[in-house]
Amino acid sequence: MYCQQCGKLNQGTAKFCSQCGNSLNKEQNIPFIDSVAGQMDSAPISSQRNHVPIPLGVNGWSWGAFVFGWFWAVCNKTWIGLLALLPGVGFVMHIILGFKGREWAWQNDHWQNDHWDSVEHFQKVQRRWSQWAIGIVLAMIGLCVLMMILMSSSSFYLLNSTNTVRL
Repeated sequence: MYCQQCGKLNQGTAKFCSQCGNSLNKEQNIPFIDSVAGQMDSAPISSQRNHVPIPLGVNGWSWGAFVFGWFWAVCNKTWIGLLALLPGVGFVMHIILGFKGREWAWQNDHWQNDHWDSVEHFQKVQRRWSQWAIGIVLAMIGLCVLMMILMSSSSFYLLNSTNTVRL
């Protein structure tokens, strides 16, 4: 049974919401789409997603979502991130995922229902995504610099070797 105040899925026998303490009405009407979505692992289109409270520390820029885009989105069950695969929309979607990705991942992946301390675990997982993203970007920059150095030194060597006169 969903709480009408916060949207958390509670056990059918519960009288009060386990997240916000709101009284649960046994006769509440849940639209069909939400009752079906409650049985799924993630509900990206459900109106219930909009009622999931975002705790402090979840908002913010996500380097993992920005760099990895659709791959990050699939791993975090944020299906709207698959728009990053569309030509012309991809780069814009990477930017949107960077800004909103952490909130969407929190809402879609039911971090608040798991047995571990969810906010800390969410932060740890998203920090790991960011570390990998920053590491890969720095490695790519390093490879580009190395390639430029090698190309400039090889062209310098070729220019000098063609100008030498052999006797």
